Amino acid sequence: MGNFNSVFRSLRIEAGYTQDGLAEILGISRSAVSMYENGNREPDFETLEQIADLFQVDIDYLLGRTGKPVKTVNDYEPSYEDIQSLVARNGRKLSVEQKQEIIRTLLSD
Repeated sequence: MGNFNSVFRSLRIEAGYTQDGLAEILGISRSAVSMYENGNREPDFETLEQIADLFQVDIDYLLGRTGKPVKTVNDYEPSYEDIQSLVARNGRKLSVEQKQEIIRTLLSD
């Protein structure tokens, strides 16, 4: 996967996550994070999507295909399915208050 391992490690460090902390957020083991960073293992597509979403970067950036690191809202118009998928993938990690805030935000438009 090109230079995924170095991009991944840099993003983790810049965001201030430990390997343990990032593993917990992603729902993977700390050893998986370590193997990704050392280039001994590559994430599956679902995990790659989670990593991109967490760090708000494009998958192509993670894979070293582009130098554009940050996804912006202007990069695409999210569909209902995009929003539904994000909530479904990350819903377990959100507190009740965070879920209520998302609902209030969506209803305010």
